Amino acid sequence: MPGTPVQPPNHPIWTDLSSPDIDASKEFYGRLFGWESETVAPPEAGTYTLFKLNGKTTAAVQTTMDGQMPPVWRAYIHAADATATTEKARQAGATIFMEPMDVFDSGRLAFFADPTGAAIGLWEPKTMPGADVMFEPGTLGWIELATRDIDTAKQFYKTVFGWDAKTSEGVEMPYTEWQIDGKSIAGAMPMGPQQEGVPPHWLVYFSVEDPDKSSAQAQEFGGSLTVPPMDFPGGRFAIVADPHGSNFGLMFLRS
Repeated sequence: MPGTPVQPPNHPIWTDLSSPDIDASKEFYGRLFGWESETVAPPEAGTYTLFKLNGKTTAAVQTTMDGQMPPVWRAYIHAADATATTEKARQAGATIFMEPMDVFDSGRLAFFADPTGAAIGLWEPKTMPGADVMFEPGTLGWIELATRDIDTAKQFYKTVFGWDAKTSEGVEMPYTEWQIDGKSIAGAMPMGPQQEGVPPHWLVYFSVEDPDKSSAQAQEFGGSLTVPPMDFPGGRFAIVADPHGSNFGLMFLRS
């Protein structure tokens, strides 16, 4: 019987990691977030392994394929119709990396880069609804676009997903919140000179109770600190990298 997605269409629904060493990634994230793991696909299918917290699916890890896929966390948006959404993205200027394809009876998958160069996935759920839980400690809490062309990104994501863009004014570093029906569902930041050489990308954040403690633990377990813990108007965050260099965020939101 099909599962019920935790988020409606055009909202973030899933994240997974490409890793050159699944066992090492299982150990790192297991220690950091308390995740358990369950392998659901054989080596020829990337040894796709689900991460679970208290029995609920939170994310997954897959072996990097043929050395072509860098170690990276990937974000996915809920597509009611992956084929139609991919075509809409194509017409809006996306570069299609993976045409919509069936993943057994779990759902349909597609992957593309927006016109600014940032890659993002689509997931059309069938028996696999995406994350069972979000916004709780140790689960997916936010995704954020880093791009050098925020105006093009605004037009693209409005066309493809219907996202409105609410950008802060009168601040040193404007921040854009992607919204649906007035609810913020993701964010975007313009890339500055300090990110020279870094391609546009989507960054995945996991909710934690204490970004300072979790970022220190990430370093203790073999990771590294990318952006030290700091406050923002809604809470506190840090950005770290796992032992293979995959960046991800740690975020605490004040109620």
